[in-house]
Amino acid sequence: MKDWPKLVFTIAIAIVFVVSTFVALFGAGSMLNATLRTYVFGVEECTYRPVAAPLESEKTVAEEPQEECKVDYNRAKGNIADGLGMFILAAPLALVSFWTTRRTVKE
Repeated sequence: MKDWPKLVFTIAIAIVFVVSTFVALFGAGSMLNATLRTYVFGVEECTYRPVAAPLESEKTVAEEPQEECKVDYNRAKGNIADGLGMFILAAPLALVSFWTTRRTVKE
C-alpha cells in the first residue's frame, strides 16, 4: 500500500507518453502528407474566378467563370511547418516520458 504514489506517477507518465507519441505521429503524418501532395504528386488546387459582364452589354447573363488550377506551395509550406512544429514539440516529450516510465517500472 506504500507504493501507490509511485503507481499513480507511473500511470500519469505513461499517459503522457501515449498522448505525446500520438501527437508526434500525427505531426509527422501531416508533414509527409503535405510533402507528397505538393512536391511528389503535384496535386492542384482549383479556384473559379467570376467574370463580370460589362454594364453596357446586351447580355443579361454573365460569362462562364474561369477556372484556375495551380499547385499551392504556400499552403504546403504552412502545413509542413505546422507538422514539423508538432513533431519537434512532441517527440522529445515522448522520449523523456518513455525513459521515465521505463526507469520507474524497473525499480
